[in-house]
Amino acid sequence: MNLVKKILVVHGDARVRRHLVLLFADAGFDVRAFATAESAADNARGEWYDLAVIDHELSGAPGFVFVDMLKKIQPTVPVLLLVSRLELPLVVQGIRLGVADVLAAQEEPRVMLRRVRTLLRLESLGEPESVTPEDLAQVESMLENLSGAGRSAHPLGVHTREPGADLLRVSKDKAVLEARVERLQHEKDALEAELKTLLGQNADAGRLQAELAELRTERELAAATQAAIDEKARALSETRAAIASERSQLEHERQNREKSTPAAVMAPEPAAGHAEIIAWRERLAAEEDRLAEETARFREESTRFAQERRRWHEDLDLFRSQEENLRAYEERLRKIQAQLEADRVLWFSASTRPSSPSPFTDDAALREAWAKLQRATELLEAERANFKDDRLAMQEHHRAVKRREEQVRDREIQLSMREKTLSELPPPPPPAAAPAGIRNFTRAPMEMARAVFGARKE
Repeated sequence: MNLVKKILVVHGDARVRRHLVLLFADAGFDVRAFATAESAADNARGEWYDLAVIDHELSGAPGFVFVDMLKKIQPTVPVLLLVSRLELPLVVQGIRLGVADVLAAQEEPRVMLRRVRTLLRLESLGEPESVTPEDLAQVESMLENLSGAGRSAHPLGVHTREPGADLLRVSKDKAVLEARVERLQHEKDALEAELKTLLGQNADAGRLQAELAELRTERELAAATQAAIDEKARALSETRAAIASERSQLEHERQNREKSTPAAVMAPEPAAGHAEIIAWRERLAAEEDRLAEETARFREESTRFAQERRRWHEDLDLFRSQEENLRAYEERLRKIQAQLEADRVLWFSASTRPSSPSPFTDDAALREAWAKLQRATELLEAERANFKDDRLAMQEHHRAVKRREEQVRDREIQLSMREKTLSELPPPPPPAAAPAGIRNFTRAPMEMARAVFGARKE
């Protein structure tokens, strides 16, 4: 249902104030009129208004003093300022202080009513038939006649009942009912806001769970990568051991050849074959050094990955604890929402009896509940900001780990290319013609070297 909009009128001129009250009341609005700023401020502390129509030249609070005072009491209420003459500096100052509109006091009632309906967002309901200045003058004269007749005594000596008493009583009852409806509306808005907060929190929890699943998948990939690196390091150590064994066998064969061949036969050994053997030895030593360096690098990478894996475990534990705190906080908010819903149902069930008092009449309790809701909202926003920071840090950490994995893959590719290049080295050229004993001695080391590198290639 559409609630009646409530308007606060503050004007020092009684005639203008009466015109405004008649104009707004005829349009179907609930009007509260005051002549001084103090009485209007006291009333605004206890009632919520949808619009405030304020005189710029109000006695006791001229200019924008009362506008500033009202904005501190009710920050969301739109203000329509009535001025004697429209001036650009006055309009600019009003806009800076949060005034919704500035209107000249000499405007026609139809124009003022249209501005009021625009500020209250009632354009879609259609503009009702507004009163004219002649109608306002006629109603004002009738009110003056009624007030004069009420003061005079009845000609038969019977005291007549004042017609404004019933209207005053009805307006008071209406104000009480509207205050209750307004408080219930505020409570409904607060509950809806809290429900939206809970839904957003549930969505954040779902996203955090998805990110946790992604982190687990990345941890499994890192573990698989670590296992592959370990396997490569094991294969590299086995290759190095095989090369060392083949080298020892080659050295043992050379020693046996030296022992079995006479010194006279060994003397005319070609210099080319000896230089070739020395070159093969130098290549083999250089390759062993490279393999040693790569092994050390792989060990360093293994240590780094172990540290990264330990950091991941710590981050996962931190996320689990934060997720538990978030679930506990969500459970507390749900309990508060259930309690508020139960209190509202109890109040509605008890409101059918006219003697049952409203649970929202205690302003201190209402302020305390509102403060608790504000604190809960601030805590939720702070927790959400912390989660965003943790999420960004985890994403940055994930990108750094990916970069390191790419570097490890590049190093593995380089190592495989070096091994391939070493295995594809051309065999040494055959030595020059020599005696049989010398030819056998120079051919045996070359055949051993080819056997070694041929086994590595396979």
